[in-house]
Amino acid sequence: MDSILQIKMGKTMYEGSVTYDEGDLIEAVFPDRLNVTVGDQLPCLMTSHYETITNFEAVVIAKDDNRVFLFRSPTASEFREQRRRYPRFDTDLRAWIQYRSADNTDPFGVRNQMVDLINVSLGGLAFRSQRPVPSTSDLLFFVELYGRNRQDGLVHASLQVIHERIDNSFYFYGCKIKTIRSRYFHTLRKYILQRQLEERRSLNL
Repeated sequence: MDSILQIKMGKTMYEGSVTYDEGDLIEAVFPDRLNVTVGDQLPCLMTSHYETITNFEAVVIAKDDNRVFLFRSPTASEFREQRRRYPRFDTDLRAWIQYRSADNTDPFGVRNQMVDLINVSLGGLAFRSQRPVPSTSDLLFFVELYGRNRQDGLVHASLQVIHERIDNSFYFYGCKIKTIRSRYFHTLRKYILQRQLEERRSLNL
């Protein structure tokens, strides 16, 4: 059974089928086009597998014929439990990492290295490097998600390497995000939501 989403508008309840539910994004298809506007905040009731019923409020962030895309922000406890549900997206971006130098004679004490960010999620990321990096040390990470000199896409975070491999003379590192300030966390969250929405809107259902 697909999950069923009921939306209340005024005194009328509209029922549709949930076609996507991951992270903050819910996509639902209704028998007819709904008279909703982007930005509307709507009370919702979702039923999954005839067992789980969830009440929440969601905001309309896009619509397409009889498809409606809703932003649902989970509670703090839900987010901790569901963080792994956020998708991972491939990227082709240049990024920087910074780490303490192992050379005690290094006058600066830190090393900076440009790397290729190859995928990212809300909880972690992977990058490719031409040179090895110390996998046992915390890494400082910097990226501009929308290109250079755009503050709305700047993300700084502290990473911990959880796996590494060498392939064709490149070094690949998978990392989890250890610490990230709230402003950068919300920037990353917004980027992932935009990628989700772009991917879903490109599908022809």
